[in-house]
Amino acid sequence: MKETSNGVVEGNTTVQVASDFISSSTKTNFMLSASPMVQFTDQLIYLLDYPHGCLEQTVSIAFPQLYYGNLAKNITNKSGVAYNPDFNIQEVIRKIEGMQIYNGSMTYWPGSVIENWWATAYALHFLTEARKAGYAVNENTINRTFEYLKSKVKTKETETVYFANANNVIEKQVRVKREIIYSLYLMAMNDRKDLSMMNYYKANHSQLTLDSKYMLALSYLAIGDTKSYLALLPEKFAGEKSQRSLSGNFSSYIRDQALALNCLLETDHDNAQIPTMARTLSQLIRGEKWLSTQERAFALLALGKFAKRSTSANVRATVFADGKQIGTFNGNDLVINSNLAGKKIEIRTEGKGQLYYFLEVSGIKESLRLKDEDSKLNVRRSYFNRFGQQINNNFKQGDLIVVQLALSSPTGIEVENVVLTDLIPSGFEIENPRIVDDREMTWIKSKSQPDYFDIRDDRINLYTQAGKTTKYFYYTVRAVNTGSFVVGPVSADAMYDGEFHSYSGGGRVKVVK
Repeated sequence: MKETSNGVVEGNTTVQVASDFISSSTKTNFMLSASPMVQFTDQLIYLLDYPHGCLEQTVSIAFPQLYYGNLAKNITNKSGVAYNPDFNIQEVIRKIEGMQIYNGSMTYWPGSVIENWWATAYALHFLTEARKAGYAVNENTINRTFEYLKSKVKTKETETVYFANANNVIEKQVRVKREIIYSLYLMAMNDRKDLSMMNYYKANHSQLTLDSKYMLALSYLAIGDTKSYLALLPEKFAGEKSQRSLSGNFSSYIRDQALALNCLLETDHDNAQIPTMARTLSQLIRGEKWLSTQERAFALLALGKFAKRSTSANVRATVFADGKQIGTFNGNDLVINSNLAGKKIEIRTEGKGQLYYFLEVSGIKESLRLKDEDSKLNVRRSYFNRFGQQINNNFKQGDLIVVQLALSSPTGIEVENVVLTDLIPSGFEIENPRIVDDREMTWIKSKSQPDYFDIRDDRINLYTQAGKTTKYFYYTVRAVNTGSFVVGPVSADAMYDGEFHSYSGGGRVKVVK
């Protein structure tokens, strides 16, 4: 488990560190900084620790590291291995280049043929920024991706979008596909403008979403047409609140505003709208219980670029734990990794300016109750022997066990980009992640295949969609060790909307000789 807290240091500030962790398992990470970005360290940690790896998620994990590598180093200390954002970024570049297919687009999952226009443009955005930052990027990959976008923007595609109006009633409208305007913006920013298509959408700007209006306006500024820029730029980011999209271009009210703000900071960094948008975005992400990888990445990019302009370091501080001095802040980020579980941290400041702190406590809880919960998704796990007879939680060493995962959407809503995660008890080992030979298991009548699957030491991840009809997934494990083992719940999560989730079946299993 991880618990985080953050805030502004005003005068003498006291922070109490959690004490309900098993002491030998507890790790604490405390940071004190003059940068306001420290308040959002938990969002950066979420991205750095994100366990899944489609194209969009891979880019979202790497993009902030282009700008906040030092912050990432300070907050990450895994098994004593020095964190190296430069290595990570170069590896992501290599992975993206390996996901390009014949038409210049990128596949959504490694080794698949599923492509995603938005994620491809997003990956290109990252590659061009990485190249500017001095990383080695294959020019052929960039050129082929631009050619793909150049052909796609001419399709004049539209999309169905959902907005909350002033009365918070959801409205359905048809607008120009966001991918087109994002692609035109990237082309304009990299001296590859398509002026004819830009002019077409300039004449039809009323059909654009709010964030697209910002991007199209800034596309004109990027090519030096200030008159068109001023004519197209909205007066403020208001009037539309996009509902979360679970696929496609992954839009949401927070993502769209963060994207617009990031584009402003890239192209017109002195624009008068920026401070208000940054303040609003900061409040929005603080008020949300859950954010997608798109929302986190673009919010960190935008707020980080804005924060660099307003950092104040004319302040000093001394840090105490239970009355004992443990550190001093003299302008550079102060990082303390010693075990502070259960202690009271006191920060005493001198001088003018603001400081910001971040605290993370991780470890194993002394008592943790696993609660089953279904929210717009339903997932259940069952164990069978090879003959189709259901087994409860008692197994014999050497048994081959068929694990069945049943997934459905009880409301009947089609839910895209769902990840099923099944945690494996320590007494089990995965033997066959995808049953393909049914000659010995004729009782399996209906089975679904995931879009992609990923095997870890302690779990299996399956990526799929959920609908009204129940989907059944099967894989086999072997009971190898005797004893009583904790088994985590099986979970189903919509990766782009945390309201869609289901957790079920945590407890214990026994393996006997």
